[in-house]
Amino acid sequence: MAITLYFAAGSSSLPAMVALEETGAPYEAVRLALADGQQRTPEYLAVYPRGRVPVLFVDGERIGENVAILTVIARRFPMARLLPFDDPVQLGRAYELLAWFSSGVHVAFAQVGRPERYTRDETAWPALKAGGRENMLAAYEEIEARLSDARPWLLGEDFSLADPYALVFHRWAERLDIDMAAYPAYSAHAARLRQRPSVQRALGHETASRPLVSA
Repeated sequence: MAITLYFAAGSSSLPAMVALEETGAPYEAVRLALADGQQRTPEYLAVYPRGRVPVLFVDGERIGENVAILTVIARRFPMARLLPFDDPVQLGRAYELLAWFSSGVHVAFAQVGRPERYTRDETAWPALKAGGRENMLAAYEEIEARLSDARPWLLGEDFSLADPYALVFHRWAERLDIDMAAYPAYSAHAARLRQRPSVQRALGHETASRPLVSA
């Protein structure tokens, strides 16, 4: 099975890479520099016309969007137990989190950092940024509440792909100048994740993987 993941350091690509590291399967990681605009180059748009990351190729078949990518990896490698497919209620909870992260929390962050995605009216950008920050703070509070009962992972005792996805937003707090000391359970969760070998290897790929070479 040939697997290639296109990703960017510090982005929401992290859970997909952690998922692949959890499986132990060989794969190629190709790194894009978003700050340099590599996602908008003809070379990458030929790979993925939406110009976003992550993108996964499995035996030549392309899959975009985090929820789809994580599902494909978890289904392809069921022994890794990355999603609770044997428990419909827990699976629903996992997808509730994944969907919220991708369509809610990530969007709130983009309002702050990329308001031009939502309107070309620059006079509206301050309001978009302010609303995005408020929504991010509300998301941090909700994640904190989910972890405040000393559970190790978002679904309870078992690790799932919702956990490294939550780490993405913890990492992004620095860009928003948010003090994560206000969220001790969430920060302890992030620290546990950073001790997990799959996460350490995934973070190592952010500097060690083959970069995309622009045409």
